[in-house]
Amino acid sequence: MKNQMNHEQHPKQLYSLPDPYPTPRVMGKNPYYASILLEDYAGISGELTAIHQYIYHYLTLEDCHTKIATLAHQIAIVEMHHLALLGKTIRLLGKYPVMHSNDHGLTRFWNADFVYYGDTVYDKLSANMKHEMDAIQNYRRHQHLIDDPFIQELLERIILDEEHHLQLFKTCRDEFCTTFYD
Repeated sequence: MKNQMNHEQHPKQLYSLPDPYPTPRVMGKNPYYASILLEDYAGISGELTAIHQYIYHYLTLEDCHTKIATLAHQIAIVEMHHLALLGKTIRLLGKYPVMHSNDHGLTRFWNADFVYYGDTVYDKLSANMKHEMDAIQNYRRHQHLIDDPFIQELLERIILDEEHHLQLFKTCRDEFCTTFYD
């Protein structure tokens, strides 16, 4: 069949760093830490939002901007791996990885309003850069809130990929967007 992709063999080395991911481990069950990680999992700047946003951008750009579409698609696959790592960690902490986060004590279920759809290539790439910057900021904040070296190590490894994604999106925007209206 045409265009079938084996996700186990995608060119991951271009879209994630070669450093190994730590195996999800925790010092012990901690529902509070799990609640913090749910923001990274399914919050507005979380992995689930990134996956949906990047896949949407892939689908809307694949006919006219193949290189940008491929970038969005491949980064979405890396974000799926991050989602799985976070989900496993949330389970180890004693909670289910339900698609929600806590917003000032209130449960906020994930919804498609979190996704920035965008109109132009510039808009989409800029939104993806902002998403990566916000995710990095959240991961850093959560590293300080979570006193578990195993989780801190996992978050640091994910941050490395997010910083790489930010640079990839920036390079792509600089290469393809000569004006704000591209």
